[in-house]
Amino acid sequence: MSRRVRFADTDPAGIVYFPRYFVMTNDLVEEWFADGLDLPYRKIFEEGVRAVPLLRVEAKFSAPSRLGDMLDFSLAVSRLGTKSFGLNIAAHCAGETRLVTQQASAWARRDGGTIRAEAIPPEIRARMEEYLENP
Repeated sequence: MSRRVRFADTDPAGIVYFPRYFVMTNDLVEEWFADGLDLPYRKIFEEGVRAVPLLRVEAKFSAPSRLGDMLDFSLAVSRLGTKSFGLNIAAHCAGETRLVTQQASAWARRDGGTIRAEAIPPEIRARMEEYLENP
């Protein structure tokens, strides 16, 4: 996914305000679910009261991104467990690394007021395996 840094993404110094990177990476994950896994979020939530909560995220900001920069994002599955998975996401601009994140999410079901992890369905797991960083 490529995305231009917009005015709304920047702080008064004209560089990306760090929380906006998390919006961008969330957009990438949502697009990956829709296009890569053939499972749009809308379908996840409409069928079976599912959830994909973010459990942990770590980010390294390597260089500032500025208004108008074109960021190229990449995504790879770093870990695929029974009920959870890890993603490595990177953003580059003109070959320079700007952001690298490692994050973990769970496959879960909402049950009343609680969310409980459950096994990733085999068909979704098989699609995720296609994106494994080191199969």
